[in-house]
Amino acid sequence: MTSLVRVNGAKAMAASVALVFAVVAWMARDPLAPEPLPSLESLNVIVIVIDTFGSEHAGGFHNPGLDHTPALDRLAQRGVVFRSAFAPAPWTQPSVASLFTSLMPSQHGVKSFGDHLPEDVETLAAQLKARGFKTGAVISNQGLVSPFGFASGFDWYDQSSAKGHEAITSNDVTDTAISWVDRNRDSRFFLFAHYFDPHYQYHQHPEHDLSSGYDGPLRTGMSIRELRDRRTEMSRDDIDFLIALHREEIAYTDGQVGRLLDHLAATGLEERTLVVLTSDHGEEFMRHGWIGHTRTLYDELMRVPLIVSLPGAIAPGVSDAPVSILDILPTILELSESPPARPNWTGRSLLPILTGADAGDADREILGEVSYDMPARIKKDREKVARMTSLLVGDFKLIHDLIADEWKLFDLDADPEELTNLYDHDHPAVMRWRPVLERWEATRDRVGRDAPRRELSDAEIERLRGLGYVR
Repeated sequence: MTSLVRVNGAKAMAASVALVFAVVAWMARDPLAPEPLPSLESLNVIVIVIDTFGSEHAGGFHNPGLDHTPALDRLAQRGVVFRSAFAPAPWTQPSVASLFTSLMPSQHGVKSFGDHLPEDVETLAAQLKARGFKTGAVISNQGLVSPFGFASGFDWYDQSSAKGHEAITSNDVTDTAISWVDRNRDSRFFLFAHYFDPHYQYHQHPEHDLSSGYDGPLRTGMSIRELRDRRTEMSRDDIDFLIALHREEIAYTDGQVGRLLDHLAATGLEERTLVVLTSDHGEEFMRHGWIGHTRTLYDELMRVPLIVSLPGAIAPGVSDAPVSILDILPTILELSESPPARPNWTGRSLLPILTGADAGDADREILGEVSYDMPARIKKDREKVARMTSLLVGDFKLIHDLIADEWKLFDLDADPEELTNLYDHDHPAVMRWRPVLERWEATRDRVGRDAPRRELSDAEIERLRGLGYVR
């Protein structure tokens, strides 16, 4: 594990000096005798998910020149940054269900629209509630509303900010979250805070201007369907404009997340609150001929930010070990004085990395999958239907399109944008890793499950159409 050092000019010098001392302390620790972390029973827990936020759009992960996320940068300076963190799926419902359960989508069954998180799958909220936590959530994505089962285990589940793609809601999410924290600050609490704004449609935020100067045909707030209809006509300037709008949305959301984190500090809750910040997936901007998400497993969708912070207990640092957002639940629950005896988690605890006892497994196998289809009442859009699996090991990533039975292999070190398919039956990585992915596919097909599917109302279908998920 290497240290995280981020300097933002002279005014950050004092913070940088303090961080250097923290880094020295981190590196000087005996890895065979790590300092124990506080038990879960003495902490609060906040998990923050910023929707549609690939790590390539944040400084400190893969673009150190980006400076539009100062709140996340401050959080990173106080915690551990995982620069190789991955979502298990390229859209919200299966990915958040996996975060809540530490199961792959094929294991918990939430794979396509209308799927309901099964009642017999125990969530992080349910397990924390059983340990005496007050459990609350504020969500802003219509795919996470309670009829889909995501409220399981929560005492309080606020979905008033799930207003759709035209609304700007991060301010409301933070106001609601702060109000709930204040009401429960004398109890141990778990808060799940979900921010939707970086999701399309892409809105302009002049106070975070990154898009001025563009004079092309696109405009802020265009529907995702209209953007996709213009794909063949888009210039590089058009695409850069969309990316700039997306980053303005991230910058605006960063400010609202910062308000929540600042409130923890101002009320004395920061040092006894474990904060985990991540995303459910990223976004495609024509690198592979698509705008949006849901249908592929490229890194621009699957590689997401992950920061874990507990000031005074977790020393700042950076890990390049491959990890997954499936690891969040095991990491939290293994802090408990009574962790589950026989957990069925697919993820693994990150505590050895957080304590400095272990650098992580550089050759860990990271799986991804998508099984995206239209509800029965909706005309199928063949471009949107997808059924794929992926396996990432070291620098190599293997992707299998199960519909077309086509394979792709990418060397992410030489080709981080995954533009050159190296697949050949005789390639050493194919010979070694294709059988591994095929065995997992066979196991998945044999023991996987289908979640209960609820009939969508006309209003819900219309909302999904507006979000660009269906025609």
